Amino acid sequence: MINVKINQLIKYGLDKNLLSSDDKFYAVNRILKLLNLTCYEELKEVEDASFSLIMNCIINYAIENNILLSPTINNKDAFEAQIIDCLLPRPSELNRLFNQKYKIGPKTATNFFHDLSIATNYIKTERNNQNLRYKYKGKYTPLDITINLSKPEKDPLDIIVQSNDNTKYPQCALCMENIGLYQTDSLAPRSNHRVVSITLNHEKDLWGMQYSPYAYFDEHLIVLRKEHSPMYVNSTTFKELIDFINKFPHYLIGSNAGLPIVGGSILNHHHFQGGKYDFPIEKAAVLKYFKKKKMIIDVLDWPMAAIRISGPNEDHILDLATQVFAYWQEYNNESINIYAKTTKDHNTVTPIVKLDGGNYNFYMIFRNNFANSDFPYGMYHPNPSRFNVKKENIGLIEAMGMAILPGRLLEELKLIKQVIENKEDIKKYPELEKHQDWILSIKDKEVTDWDKFLKDEIGRIFEEVLEDCNVFKYGSSQDFINFVNKAIY
Repeated sequence: MINVKINQLIKYGLDKNLLSSDDKFYAVNRILKLLNLTCYEELKEVEDASFSLIMNCIINYAIENNILLSPTINNKDAFEAQIIDCLLPRPSELNRLFNQKYKIGPKTATNFFHDLSIATNYIKTERNNQNLRYKYKGKYTPLDITINLSKPEKDPLDIIVQSNDNTKYPQCALCMENIGLYQTDSLAPRSNHRVVSITLNHEKDLWGMQYSPYAYFDEHLIVLRKEHSPMYVNSTTFKELIDFINKFPHYLIGSNAGLPIVGGSILNHHHFQGGKYDFPIEKAAVLKYFKKKKMIIDVLDWPMAAIRISGPNEDHILDLATQVFAYWQEYNNESINIYAKTTKDHNTVTPIVKLDGGNYNFYMIFRNNFANSDFPYGMYHPNPSRFNVKKENIGLIEAMGMAILPGRLLEELKLIKQVIENKEDIKKYPELEKHQDWILSIKDKEVTDWDKFLKDEIGRIFEEVLEDCNVFKYGSSQDFINFVNKAIY
């Protein structure tokens, strides 16, 4: 039976162009070593089988024969990745193939790399498909709501601690040292991990591009500096983003804000995220627009303070974005609780770039990470009253209108529905304690479809979370418009 599965896996690798016929027996012998086998029979006829079926059988064999001693999910994933690595080209060969495809066209290159990442199960397609996804109409424009079952929830305070830990190997999940890594206590398996080298802002081959294993949207990719160095947002960042779009014009690209509280979950390694997706912010209405040097600056009707600079000339776009950013870094307005500096800088932006025909669309979402004893998580962080739904930092993806909510919510929503419909005592369920105030506020409403109502409630709360992060929330839309008017002239 195991011989059949190895034959099927080799056929799968050949069919998916993971390996060439010249590499077939090299791959077979590596797999035999991992499975403690000493012989192999090549079958003339091999039936097709799905990747998951083949791998499940091989992993079960490893467990039954005491090769894989601890059958946890992480250990199974690590062993699977090591088996898959037997089929894969070395990183240098993958780079050669990617560059060869890029000469045909950027889409050809990325399609090749994305297909490979799916075929090797580096992108966890089956697990990602378990995530709950739906639209919430909202006050601004329909928001994308996802309840994420594939990754655990992170505490913002833990993120700050992790960003200061430089003792691990690899130092973080984005480091190039992850390529080929079996696994560690804190890092997921990476034996089947590959990163292609790219050049950004004239830094030849100092950047890498990979796809995210937990794809939140179509072709969700990560672009990273090969050197492990902290996140930064400045005029150089803007040049790097524009240059990426010039090289891969079919994608969107953006950066987290780079500061604790407002800067996403990985602050200690400079990186961007992008992909092939239309985000809700792109459909936002325009409150006010200005014109300058064949550019249009739109003030967006969005739950967070945001503008879009549009125009055909990348130098003009970069100059204006840099000017606006510099003005924002020094902008202080204590009357509406905007503090640019204390002992540290607090004002930054979340920048996003996408091409629209011949125009660059450069989005700037204004952020501030000021915190004090009254707001230990930050004045512009999700309000603690909404931690039952969202406690993590609001990073790039969510600032664009896609909620990445913790997987625990799926079961909790079912339980909330049960408690309300059956008029049960909330205190019977400790896991619902965090939701108590919310449940009490909705339990007596006349609702015919609680499933839809609760999903809409989650969307409403997420929209309020974004509003919590609006740096002009203590002022008015006119305050923000006045700020933009001064920043651009």
